[in-house]
Amino acid sequence: MRKILIIFIVGLFILSGIGASGFSQKTISIINSPEEYDMVIIAPNKFSSQIQPLINHKNSLGVQSFLKTTEDIYKDFPGRDKPEQIKYFIKSAIENHNISYVLLMGGKIGNTNNWYLPVRYVELDDGAGRGIYYISDLYYSDIYKNGDEFEDWDSNGDNTIAQWPQDRFDLHPDVCIGRLPCRNTDEVETVVEKIISYETNLKGQPWFDNMVVIGGDTFPAYPGYEGEITCDYAADLMDDFNIIKLYYSLGTLTSSTEVKNAINAGCGFLFTRAKGGVDRIRVPRSDETEIIALHNDDIKDLTNKDKYPIMVLGECIHGKFDKFKTRTKSYPFIFSQLIYRIIDFLKKITGKTNLINDDQPATTLNECIAWRLVNKKDGGGIAVLTNTHICYAMIGDTNGNGIPDDVETFGGFLAVEVFRLYNEENMNILGEIHRKTVENYVSTQPVNTNNIHCKSVQEWVLIGDPSLQIGG
Repeated sequence: MRKILIIFIVGLFILSGIGASGFSQKTISIINSPEEYDMVIIAPNKFSSQIQPLINHKNSLGVQSFLKTTEDIYKDFPGRDKPEQIKYFIKSAIENHNISYVLLMGGKIGNTNNWYLPVRYVELDDGAGRGIYYISDLYYSDIYKNGDEFEDWDSNGDNTIAQWPQDRFDLHPDVCIGRLPCRNTDEVETVVEKIISYETNLKGQPWFDNMVVIGGDTFPAYPGYEGEITCDYAADLMDDFNIIKLYYSLGTLTSSTEVKNAINAGCGFLFTRAKGGVDRIRVPRSDETEIIALHNDDIKDLTNKDKYPIMVLGECIHGKFDKFKTRTKSYPFIFSQLIYRIIDFLKKITGKTNLINDDQPATTLNECIAWRLVNKKDGGGIAVLTNTHICYAMIGDTNGNGIPDDVETFGGFLAVEVFRLYNEENMNILGEIHRKTVENYVSTQPVNTNNIHCKSVQEWVLIGDPSLQIGG
């Protein structure tokens, strides 16, 4: 995490890469079909047969669901590009089917720059020097502005969507959005199997009452253990849970071994507030060295089948799901790391943050840890709430109200609010909690006059099923 101290704003620094109801086979017509549904799953036709068991499962629980393929959306709905066509479909589904949940099922097509289900990139310079583009699935949730007017995120009408400060955004989410950025049918089968298992077999299991919190001395130059303070605040909200503190200061966190053991033993929730990275979670020590609390290479050791936690990863860039995988036939690990080093070197000597495609973020060779955890077969997590780019933190209690500043704004607020909504407001549908965290932030913070506040909500993503019943 980078630090915001009183009025100085700096981003949460990252170490990226090596450094750091029923369904039928015919198309459902939104215009001519007046039935009400709870959820629509948007996915390419290629995934249809693998999604069918999830639709059957949701319908059996009373969550009336249907599939709409991207191919049909692109054929039937208007828009300047594919994301806008999908957004117009979601608007139609709200108005004609009264849907509450949208599951975006699809990510990159293999290791290419093409998408099964595209993203909207926002262009915003936060001054941190780590690129100006980031993914925002809030775009698909923020359907209306000024009442019932379509919110296109192009307020100045220049036909360039989602630019700060040229564009201003409504940002109030009108529907619950979650994404499972599957790259192939095997990943679809894996996540569908995990969701069905979670909602069918979990209820009443004692392991669910465990909550793992992970933190350390996020800003060693300043007094206190900042990450642990935020974790303590979140843990205090979960008074019915057995809190397992993996903290640097307590000596209970020395390596990823303790984290893997805690996950494998079973926990309902896992919360981290430390430092980020595409493929790792880093916990700083007071001597300015770091503990790698979890890395993509550790995920193979997770064997917690049918004991999948909801994970809130409160650091930078864990949810950047437009990254390439590292270990493939096309990109052997050693070669991919060499390419990454070359790209990083060229960025430094040229001063450019975008070397692969000037109008899109540069895509490197590391799969994000959030998606790796969710698509891990027979292990990992059931869902992750995290950030797609750099997030922000505060230290201390400058207003003297007894609440850590990190809990009252930026990424710390969004992460901790998940636990308050679950325990204090008894919300138990994951997508509704995610939507409400954004709504509460937008309603209380200057999101249209401050770029950091705007970015904080735009990059807050749910990688998981928005209709998921927490606890089964």
